[in-house]
This record gives sequence, structure tokens and C-alpha cells, in this order.
Amino acid sequence: MFVDVVFPLLGLALLAWFVPAGIGKLLPEGVGWLVVNGLVSFMLLAIVAASGFVLLYGEAGGAVWREAPWHFVLLSARSALLWAPILVLSLANLPRKWTEAEW
Repeated sequence: MFVDVVFPLLGLALLAWFVPAGIGKLLPEGVGWLVVNGLVSFMLLAIVAASGFVLLYGEAGGAVWREAPWHFVLLSARSALLWAPILVLSLANLPRKWTEAEW
């Protein structure tokens, strides 16, 4: 259980912290770009979470994906209860490092 639950959630939490910081280095400074960063990070993490659930389902993941792909979308949305607050905190931390744009 520990490997099947805690490690994937810990991985999503770490991604939620580091993905916005990585994307923030690629995008220019500014509030508009911060929103773009948040949207791109959110979509990326949602896709990673859904893909992770497909992998955790093992051989049955492919069958469930073919029959009811929305099942994994809903699981991804439920896992967002963990990683979305971390994503928001990471995004809120980015303006501290801005040198040109003001918050």
C-alpha cells in the first residue's frame, strides 16, 4: 500500500512544486505570464496524474481506458486536492524572484 499510494502522491506533490518553477524560468515575468504558467502547470499535472492512475491499474488500466476514460480524469481531479494547493503556493512564490515586473 505504501508504494502504491504514498510514492505516487509524493511524486505529484514534488512535481506540483517544481514544475511551475521550471516553467517560470522559460516564461517572461508578469502577472499574465504567471496565469499562463498556472494553466500550463495545471494541465501538465492533470495529465501526469491521469497517466499515473492508468499505470497503477496495471493490465486493467488499458481496458478501463478504452471503456471509460473519464474514470481516470475523475481520479486525476480527486488527486488535485493534494497537488493543487502545492501548485498555488509554488506559483505564489514566483513573483519574489522577479526583477523587472512588479506584482
